[in-house]
Amino acid sequence: MALKDFMGMAERTAEKTELERVETTPKTALPAIRTVAPSTSIDATTEISGKLRCGETLRIDGRMKGEIRCDKTVIVGQGASVEATIQADAVVIGGEVKGDIIAKRKVTLESSGRVIGDLSTPGIVIEEGAKLEGRIVIGAEEGAAAHKQPAARTSAPARDAAPSSDKVPAPSVTTPPR
Repeated sequence: MALKDFMGMAERTAEKTELERVETTPKTALPAIRTVAPSTSIDATTEISGKLRCGETLRIDGRMKGEIRCDKTVIVGQGASVEATIQADAVVIGGEVKGDIIAKRKVTLESSGRVIGDLSTPGIVIEEGAKLEGRIVIGAEEGAAAHKQPAARTSAPARDAAPSSDKVPAPSVTTPPR
């Protein structure tokens, strides 16, 4: 009987030691969940004028006038109005932008987007309904050269205006009245 009591006591002690071990194990904190929300945001009630430089994603829903340089993505929301040159890794336009856009990776014009200015990027997405007044230069080297020589744009029509005698005139197309 004494041996039986001793064995039962040993089992209870082992259980108690195991519980203490479980309870005293330090709990490690889980890493914070990273959201897809932009790090910097200009809300619809905000108006900014000047130079803006940011290292993370920037979302603009208000008004911005000046210059924007961003290491990551610039998102111009549907109701936003931006009068600025934009340089970023990627640019998504849902609102209105007046100014040139230079993107290292991609420009996306959403269906509600409107741009008045030149785009320079290696990749572009234009949704149906988007509006663009300007030119698009696709390719990194061409984009940099195009922005350094804006005079090339004005001299091109003058070359075509005076046809040389060796050129064959372009055919004219007429449509019958309805």
